[in-house]
This record gives sequence, structure tokens and C-alpha cells, in this order.
Amino acid sequence: MDRKQDISRDLLSEVKSLIDNNKILELRELLEEYHIIDIFDIMEYLEEDMKVKLFEVLPIDMSASILEECDVEFFKTILGKIDIEHRKNILELMSLDDMADILSQLEEDEREGVMELLSQEDADDVKELLIYEEESAGGIMTTGYIEVNKDMTAKDAIEHMRENAKEAETIYYIYVVDNQERLVGVISLRELITARDSNIVEDLMSENIISVYVDEDREEAVRLVSKYNLVAIPVIDRQKRLKGIITVDDIIDVMEEEATEDMYKFAGSSEHEVELIEKINPTPKEQIFSSVRARITWLIITLIGGLISTAIISNLDIIMNPTYAPLIFFIPVVIGMGGNIGTQSSALTVMTLYNKDLDYKNVLKEGVVGFITGILCSVIIAIAAFIFIKDIGIVLAVSLSLFINMIVGAMIGAFMPALLKRLDVDPSIISAPLISTILDITGVTVYFIITSLVLSKIV
Repeated sequence: MDRKQDISRDLLSEVKSLIDNNKILELRELLEEYHIIDIFDIMEYLEEDMKVKLFEVLPIDMSASILEECDVEFFKTILGKIDIEHRKNILELMSLDDMADILSQLEEDEREGVMELLSQEDADDVKELLIYEEESAGGIMTTGYIEVNKDMTAKDAIEHMRENAKEAETIYYIYVVDNQERLVGVISLRELITARDSNIVEDLMSENIISVYVDEDREEAVRLVSKYNLVAIPVIDRQKRLKGIITVDDIIDVMEEEATEDMYKFAGSSEHEVELIEKINPTPKEQIFSSVRARITWLIITLIGGLISTAIISNLDIIMNPTYAPLIFFIPVVIGMGGNIGTQSSALTVMTLYNKDLDYKNVLKEGVVGFITGILCSVIIAIAAFIFIKDIGIVLAVSLSLFINMIVGAMIGAFMPALLKRLDVDPSIISAPLISTILDITGVTVYFIITSLVLSKIV
């Protein structure tokens, strides 16, 4: 058991004991020593009444932070058990973008019930955030930022910042707008507080702004923040008006979600299994049906591909000749090696595409990799085949088929994701089962052609 598990186990035991003995003051003092994530981790192991008691004891700022991290079921359960005033105070401290993410998953009447507890300003901001698609930059932005007018003096800007800093997610960057609320520059907190009081913000700001459009895919925000090492990135509409910012903690969450989603896609599964894994204590029935639902499509596609491969092999007349029956023994290795290098090439291409744009030269590069590795592997299989079979025709057909298959497999594996990216389609849908199926069919076809040509010349 690692250190984090030890902490969670000890904290859970202590919390239960203090709640059972109604030692509220000691419980509060204990909780203040722990990070909110540690507290949130133990809550799923508490009975509902204990969970609510624990939540009520927490300082309001910690309660708000926990609700920002929780799922929709936890959110509904907790808010439904505490009094209205306590609810209002906690909601007031919650990050509006996190609140909007949760509210988007609620039923209309439940959402309206929560919105009624918010101030008019917060309610308007949340409504605006709810407009945007979850996968867009607007869907993960927050309206908690500081903006100043370009005509302000440094002194006025600092005063404005002090008045609004409490509501901001970050104050490291201050965003500069003109009289039409268009983003025209950015200034760091350091630059602002070290400037002379009389300096004009427009003279201090940087006009080299890295920003993302509100309707762009959130992956573009991830790419820009990662590329330029930003703490936050401003979000603008098509008229260049500042609509919000995306902070690095939200970027990390998106990176984790996207990486998990892409891993499942590449494995030939889907978001259904992701959702189930994130669910607390799923039933065996839910686990089984979720897995079947997520995987069956790709498995059927793979099955159809296998049947096509079988049909091609059944028409390979040379294999029906008893003299060349040993060719059957090498089908798995010839096809498998093409599939392996194709999957490697495809996975590497998908990962690289998220960091930079690739052209089709990458396909040729992977072809060269396939050529070099193909030579090495074909020499090995030629030696092994000769030792066991001692038939030059079969050795030549098998080694040449393997060589060509590895070149073709590497190029197809690199080509498919690059093509989808060029067509603005998510390249991660080129899953391992799909690549394997395509390369199985290609491999059998190559094997059919090469063995027919080589052996027919020898015969």
C-alpha cells in the first residue's frame, strides 16, 4: 500500500470515529490539516448521513472546492441535504466554469433550482457558459478574469485589479480591452506593479496575444497552452471581444480526458467504458453490458475483415498443392508483422499529430522504417524457414512477402491518421482493431500475390 492510501485509510478511520462520537470541533480541526482531494477521496466510503455531516463541518471555501471536483450525483445529494443558506454561501464561492459543467448534466428543473440560488450576475455568467458546446473552448472557459481598459493609468489598473481580484481565477495575466471590449493586449502582474503610476496601460501591454476562439475545439486551447507554456489563455469571439479565459488546471483536466478517450478509441472501445470506470461501485451487470456495448462494433468489423482474409486465402491455389502446404504455417507471422508495425506507426502518428501538423512526408519516413526493419526481419525468417523447410521457393516467397508487408503496413499506419487529420476528422478513431483488420486484408493480399508470382516462376 502506498503513502497516499495510508493517509486515506488513517483519515477515514479518524473521521468515522469523530463523527460517531459527535466531536465536531476536533473533526473540523482535523480536516483543515488535509488537502480537499484527500477529504473528497474518503467521502465515497462514508454512509450518506456521515457524508453530509462531514460536508457541513467543512469550512465553506473547502466545501466549494470539493463540489468543483465532484460528479453530478454527489453534487445533487449534498445540495439536497443541506439548508438553503448554506447552499447559497457555498455556490457563491464555486468557480463558475466548474458549476456550469455540473449544471449542464442536470435536468432542466434541477438546473433552474440551483440557478435561483445564485446572484443575478453569477446566474447570467453561468447561463452564458452553458450556451457553448462541452468540447469547445467556450465550454471550458471561466469568466473569472481581470480586464482593464487600454486608456487606464497603471495606478487605476492596479486599483481596479484589487477590487476584482477576489473573483478572478488567476491574476498573473491582466487582459487589456478597448472601448468595444475587444482584446487588444495583455500585461503581466509584474509589469503592472513595477510601472510608474502615470504610465498608460496601452504603452505597457504586449500586443502579441495568444488566444483561442470561443467556438474552436478545446484541443486547440490545449495545444496553444502547451506550446507557449501559458498559465492561462484568453478566449475571444469572432469579433475579437474577450469572453473568458481558460486556466492551466482546466487544460490539464482536458488533456487527461482527451488522452483517456483516445486510448479507449485506439483500443477499439468507447466512452461508455470510460464513464463506467469513473462511476463509483458499478454493478457486474453494468460492467458487462457497458463493455459489450463499447466493443461489439469494432469486433464485428474485425470479424468481417477476417472473413475477407479467409476468402482470399481460400483462393490461393498454390497452397492447395501439397508441395507448398508449408506456406500456411507462415501466414500468421507474415500478416502479424505487417499488423504490428502498422499499429506502431499509426499510434506514433496519432500522438505526433496533436503536437504539430504532419505532411505526407511522414508516410515516406515510416516507409523507410518499414524498409529497414523489413530487411532485418525477412533475413531472420528466411534463415528460420530454410532450417525447417529447406525449400528455396518457399523461403523466398515468405521472406519477400514479410519484407513488403512491413513496408506497406508502416505506410498505411502513418497514412490513415494523417488523412483523417487533413479531413478534420479525429485521427484517434483509427483504432488498433481497425488498423489490424485493414492490414490483415492487405497482408493476405500481398502474400497471395507474392507467393503466386514467385512460386509460379519457380514451378
